[in-house]
Amino acid sequence: MAMKSRKTPNNEGEYVINNSETSNQDWILNAYRSLEPRNYLREFTSKNVRPDGRPFKSARPTSIQTGILNRNASGSAMVTLGGGIYGGGTRILAGCTLLVGRPSASTPNHGDFELYMSASPLSGPRFDLGGREFIDSTSVMIGTAADVGESGNESNNNAVQLAHDPNANTGIEHPPQPLDVKILESYIRRTLRSSNYVNPEELCIVKGKAAWRIRITVHVLNSEGNVLDASMLCVLAALRDLELPMVEVEEVEGTGSVVRVVTNESETITKQQRQSKKKRQNGKKLTLGKAPIPTTVAILPGKKNVLVVDPTTFEEDMSFGNSVTVVVNTDGDVVNLSKKGSETKLSLEEMKAVIQLGTKRARKLEGLVIGADA
Repeated sequence: MAMKSRKTPNNEGEYVINNSETSNQDWILNAYRSLEPRNYLREFTSKNVRPDGRPFKSARPTSIQTGILNRNASGSAMVTLGGGIYGGGTRILAGCTLLVGRPSASTPNHGDFELYMSASPLSGPRFDLGGREFIDSTSVMIGTAADVGESGNESNNNAVQLAHDPNANTGIEHPPQPLDVKILESYIRRTLRSSNYVNPEELCIVKGKAAWRIRITVHVLNSEGNVLDASMLCVLAALRDLELPMVEVEEVEGTGSVVRVVTNESETITKQQRQSKKKRQNGKKLTLGKAPIPTTVAILPGKKNVLVVDPTTFEEDMSFGNSVTVVVNTDGDVVNLSKKGSETKLSLEEMKAVIQLGTKRARKLEGLVIGADA
């Protein structure tokens, strides 16, 4: 149906364009999506397409910008999934700051990193001040149930009930846990350590006396699904952007080593400094390992599982928290494989398909993460 526009006067006597038919259609679609989310989604999946027009195996456009916080961070990045025709998109900001600490006695030549992740109500309507999602009337999970039960009969329960209400008859035995950024924070930290992306020996300043400690701060600017993948990519890019500064180390009798960061690298060393016990170490970029790139696939339950890559918030809701995340490095090695939700099962062929999707996406994003031309 062709869209018509007409001019209507405003309060100041000027005319503005009023696309009344377009806005009416948007209102009807939004109402249909809110009241009948399962049927709304089925209208698309039955045609092998998703509500935003993507095929099942297609991710949203991914953009990575580095050097965002030059004033307050030694390395930073911002990652955006989607945007434009794909809606507001998911946007994550990460920054790396540096501290000097004493290495542990068991690893005297190792530095370390720590990671903190946060979200706020500005990140999305479901987040509280502590960065934890709650499910209320903004969620399409209200009044929905599993698509098909074991008997193959669809549920006809249309009652409006909160999915996290233990007395609610939603057809789901274990409602999904709302997104908690602290859980994501722990997952990303463990994955970074197990992948050996950061070499801790490169963070050593003076063996047994001083080493760098990287503090990685991640914040969710906007949440529109798949926060895990976007956050992980943002951390990888921020570490890639990080540069350790030049330092001056002075051995002081009785107190050990004193480390001073040289803010002006063109500063010349005086004759008196040469005669003292001060030594300079040049600043450097980290020599990072193979990037562990995540790919999250949501599992839409039904007579046959529908696997969708890079799910939106709506698709995450309709999967009832059932998803698989595979982390593959740029050599094609599987670093981590985890599944959320107990309401769906994956066959061996489906697991192989998920790993293949992760391998393909890792190769595609390798250039973006390492800073090469995509």
